[in-house]
Amino acid sequence: MTRYLTLLILASISLFSCRDEDELLYRSPDNVFFNFDDENTNDRDSVFYTFAYNPELGSDTVFLPVTISGKRIPHDRKFFVSVVDSATTAVPGTHYEPLEAYYLMPADSGQTHIPFIMYSSDPILADTSVSVSMVLRSGEDFGVGFPDFIAAKVVFSNRLEKPEWWDLWVGQLGAYSRTKHQLYLIAVGNQDLISSYADYLFIPRSLFLIDQLRKFINDPFSWAEAHSDEYSLEKVNDQLYYFYSISNPDTKYELTYYPDDAKFYFYNEHNQRVTIN
Repeated sequence: MTRYLTLLILASISLFSCRDEDELLYRSPDNVFFNFDDENTNDRDSVFYTFAYNPELGSDTVFLPVTISGKRIPHDRKFFVSVVDSATTAVPGTHYEPLEAYYLMPADSGQTHIPFIMYSSDPILADTSVSVSMVLRSGEDFGVGFPDFIAAKVVFSNRLEKPEWWDLWVGQLGAYSRTKHQLYLIAVGNQDLISSYADYLFIPRSLFLIDQLRKFINDPFSWAEAHSDEYSLEKVNDQLYYFYSISNPDTKYELTYYPDDAKFYFYNEHNQRVTIN
């Protein structure tokens, strides 16, 4: 009898405990918060992006992860996010696509993503980063009960920085400029040269990549013809052409005739001819 009484008491405690947990779980308001992966962001709430390694892109999208704290519901629910104007330097319509009036948390889901669309065409992005700060807002379906996790920031530009391997190959590449680096990425792709002669097995590969850039800079007309499905040379007059990616026609490089040696040259950000040894 004592044994059965003990079991009955334990069962009652367990039942009431479950009810208490259920009440705590289901009476708590549902909230949304940004749930960034710390390993993939420099700061917990920030995303950093550059178009520099994808010169053919006129726009790109980063996806900001939003997670719920609370119940999953068998129907879509709305949540809201706003730009914090006082902490934003980017211009809507020029640097990024304006945010939607609201976003949806899909039915039976605990997570979704806000697609944030950035544009690369503004020339200032070659030298300056712009940023957009956002904050989640409460609404009918969700609260924002975790104030430390409701802000997000996207920082982006077209800016290139000199890679560490450039100095090793300066005898071949010549002086660094962002324009020459950008032309390297167009001709070669996002492929690094070796940064130490200790990697001697890869020296032939590096020389091959440099030669690809050399061919492009020395004869951009033949290169553009061979890549006419991706790039175009637009004639302005007999002494000026514009070179650009068909997928990103807003970013153009001037190709100008130089009478002293009767050749066409790209010009860098310092108005100097782009050459390679």
